[in-house]
Amino acid sequence: MTPRRKKLLYNFFTLLALILLPFISLILAVCGKFNIISLLLILFLFLISFLIFRKFKLNIFYKFRSEFEKKEEEINLLTDSINVKKLVLETLPAKCKKVFFLFSASQELMELDDREEIFDFLINTCLSLFTQADNILLFLLQKEKDSLSLTRSLKKENFIIKEKQGDTLDKWVLKTNQSLMIEDLTKDFKFDCSKIAAFSLRAAHSFILSPLSIGEKIIGTMRIESRNPYSFTMDDSRLLRGICDIGAVVLERANLFGRIEELAIKDSLTSLFLRDYFLNRLEKEIQRAHLKKKNLGVIMLDIDDFKKINDTYGHIVGDLVLKKLARILTIAVSDTGNVISRFGGEEFIFFIVECAKDRLLRLGEDIRKEIEKSTVTFRRKNINFTVSLGAAIYPKDGEDAYILINHADKLLYKAKREGKNRLCFTG
Repeated sequence: MTPRRKKLLYNFFTLLALILLPFISLILAVCGKFNIISLLLILFLFLISFLIFRKFKLNIFYKFRSEFEKKEEEINLLTDSINVKKLVLETLPAKCKKVFFLFSASQELMELDDREEIFDFLINTCLSLFTQADNILLFLLQKEKDSLSLTRSLKKENFIIKEKQGDTLDKWVLKTNQSLMIEDLTKDFKFDCSKIAAFSLRAAHSFILSPLSIGEKIIGTMRIESRNPYSFTMDDSRLLRGICDIGAVVLERANLFGRIEELAIKDSLTSLFLRDYFLNRLEKEIQRAHLKKKNLGVIMLDIDDFKKINDTYGHIVGDLVLKKLARILTIAVSDTGNVISRFGGEEFIFFIVECAKDRLLRLGEDIRKEIEKSTVTFRRKNINFTVSLGAAIYPKDGEDAYILINHADKLLYKAKREGKNRLCFTG
């Protein structure tokens, strides 16, 4: 007998038992012959029905078991998806707030063109966005030294920042031009926490770092630290990268503006300020000296026999002499507020703020001696040169910029007449 035929018979007898059970019970009840035999018959029929139903149930269960499991798996997946979306919905307002803040900050940042203001804005923006941060450090790349330099830092507590040139983390970001997130430095396999100053000095555990870069051109790096592990997420890292990308563009623009301004006010050969800028600054410093009742010193100098140097050795050597003199003056007159200018040709001039006469004359004489012993080497030949100087002091020798410069100029030519390589001043 085939399985199909057996199944049909099984279904037939099952149906017959279900029909007979209530029918026989009804007949016995009507005839009044409901005795022990009848009871046993009914129980027997009930047992048969129970077994039939149980087998029927098992057949249905095994038949649809795989479908039940599949549906159960789908339900679990849907539940997980709902939980994830619920979590996203819970964090969405905070994310939207950060994105909106970033957009507003980028609009404000694009309006800035002063480097110092840009640095401050970047630090303050990161402080507002990453409230869990304990320290924020901004490093700029010094191209001439090929190293980082700490430009700005913000500390919530009085921590020591010893890594003025960055450490392993910053150098990794600089080298790879990639963002870096460390959830817990003590558990990170890439870096040895004992060699990281942020961990040993400030107990920082979690970090996010990003390069300040435009394509392959790196301007610097930015680091945010927290003493608590797992303080930052990948969203925080991406947000920091967005801020740094905008900051890098704005900084590069400010650098370009700065270079354009320098070209307009600085001599291309010596990198010293031009005459117009010098006169403008001198007038302002005279006003400041007047208000503070302070002295201001001016020294004008001219290279002795410069034409002879050009005629004898050529203009290449003449340019080398001008550059050498500019370097000596830059080193000697490097204090804040002082300005040096190439006034024209081989004439140079500088002013010293809040400078008494004795100090001015001592400085002038030191410069003269330094130039006298200096040499310019050209084709294995050492070439010496000297300068003549004239010194004037505000307000004794003049209370106006042009009068002061004219007085220094007259004293300069007096030094020329008296034999050159000397400093002249009003006794």
